Amino acid sequence: MSDPEIDPLDPLETAPRRPAREVFRRLDYEPLPSASVDDFQLRGRLWELIYALAGRRIYLHHTDHLTDRKLYAWLADQWLDEEMADIPPELEWNCKVDASDFDNGLDPIVWLRFFASENERKEFAAEHNLKSLPPHEDPPCDRDRWLPEPPGIPEDLDDADSFPFEERPDDDSDSDSDPLGLEKADAEIRAEKERQQQLALTGDEKAREWERPIDRLQRAGISFLPPDELTDETITAKLWELLHDLAGQSFYVQHTDHLSDRELYTALWTRGLRNEAVLPGRSRTNGWLYDCVGTGSEEHTQLWLRFYTTDEERAEHARQWPNDSIPPREKPPFHRDWHLPQGPF
Repeated sequence: MSDPEIDPLDPLETAPRRPAREVFRRLDYEPLPSASVDDFQLRGRLWELIYALAGRRIYLHHTDHLTDRKLYAWLADQWLDEEMADIPPELEWNCKVDASDFDNGLDPIVWLRFFASENERKEFAAEHNLKSLPPHEDPPCDRDRWLPEPPGIPEDLDDADSFPFEERPDDDSDSDSDPLGLEKADAEIRAEKERQQQLALTGDEKAREWERPIDRLQRAGISFLPPDELTDETITAKLWELLHDLAGQSFYVQHTDHLSDRELYTALWTRGLRNEAVLPGRSRTNGWLYDCVGTGSEEHTQLWLRFYTTDEERAEHARQWPNDSIPPREKPPFHRDWHLPQGPF
């Protein structure tokens, strides 16, 4: 029996509801049970899961009170068994999952202790007739500011989580005339475009701060093992750990589905990490794109035509390059690109 038609204006009510685990199985992804993930693999497996959620436009926030293991166990062993609205990503509806939400079985004291602002604490106390609240504490982890975010401008630009890598709007700014802070966001985007245009005009390669990604990561205290020192059991976890750390420097990877996890890790280890790039750090307006079939070589052109092109792209390539052979289209052997870290492209 086919699913009922989804109303794009009201997909939450009209989309079929399925266990989240079933939705991700259809995408050839199922996380390992937490008991099967050792400490060496934990960080990479957690970020693999977080980016899989983002690939289905499901975004986490308020997670810093949970260790990596507790967050992974909650998501992989519990949350994925809950039903979700199976909304196609192309409808561009985002889902926010709050790890301090009152409805998911977690204590509201968590939100009060670690995430609520002073005004929110006062309002909560007044609303619930409380004479005292738990004291504020800094959360034990520093994860939320690195979490993937929905594309576009954040909904609430006054939220501290909305500008995790940039200065927040001044507290004394005239928020009434621009309640969403769109003017500031637009100004930042214009300033970045102007900076890039100036660099293009001057040709000042030094000002672009070219550097090898491996040097940037090493300065941040991040190191990785050579691929030959990783087993088949651990290579996937370390690949996703590397992809996340590169995304933290605005280095993004695309067209990877023709490569196994080991082949992709090896390609990044031997070339991607060692070729110079412009790395702006965490940025919503800029980044470096590493295309795994992007060198323009005959081999990469054939891979692009075989696995990644649309009918229109194939026809256009045949028109421009009539002497090139056009290989038959094939389904890529792997299914990873849908949940890779995404840049502002």
